[in-house]
Amino acid sequence: MVIKATHDHPKLGSVIFTPTDWHLLRKCPVPVLMVKDHSWPANGKVLGSVNLAADDETHEHLNNAIVDEAKDMAELLGAEVHLVNAYPATPVNITIELPEFDPASYTDAVRGHHLKSMKALRHQHGLPEEQTHVLEGLPEDIIPQVAQDLDAGLVILGTTGRTGLSAIFIGNTAEHTIDSLNCDLLALKPEATSAH
Repeated sequence: MVIKATHDHPKLGSVIFTPTDWHLLRKCPVPVLMVKDHSWPANGKVLGSVNLAADDETHEHLNNAIVDEAKDMAELLGAEVHLVNAYPATPVNITIELPEFDPASYTDAVRGHHLKSMKALRHQHGLPEEQTHVLEGLPEDIIPQVAQDLDAGLVILGTTGRTGLSAIFIGNTAEHTIDSLNCDLLALKPEATSAH
C-alpha cells in the first residue's frame, strides 16, 4: 500500500497539470491511501463505495475486495462499516426522443436492481441494512454526500485508472471524488485486489 498526504487542487489546473496523487491513482499497481489533514471523528465510520451497475466478474471481485478492506480497516480503527452505491438518474434525452418512454418505471427498475444487488452483497458480508445506502445520482456527488452525512473518516473505492485522452478530460470516479471528500480515501484497483 502507498500512503500519501493530499491537499486541495485547483479544479481547472487538473486539466493541464495532473497532480501527483491523481497520477498515483491511475498508475500505482497497489492500493493507494490518500490522507487528508483532518481529525478522525469519534465513533468513526468507514464507507465502502461499491459499483452495483456492472455484473461482470471484475466488478464483483472489486466490490468484495472493497467490502473486505472496509471491514478490516473498521476493525483496526474501531469503526463501523457502511456501504454506498449510486445509480444513474433517467437520461433526459431519452424522455425527449421517446415520448412513450416512462421515466418513473425505468428509474424504479434501475433502483430495484441496485437495491437487490446491495442486499445480496450485504448478506454475503454480514452487514445490516441500515449500514447500506443506495441513492440516485452521480457517484462523485453521492459518495462525498454520504461520507459527510455519516462523518466518515475513510472512504474506500475502486478505480479503473483511465489513461489517454479520457483520463485527461474525464478522469474517473476516484479523481472526481477525492477533492470533495473531507476524509481519507483508499483507492483499490482490480488488479491489486486479485492477490487480496
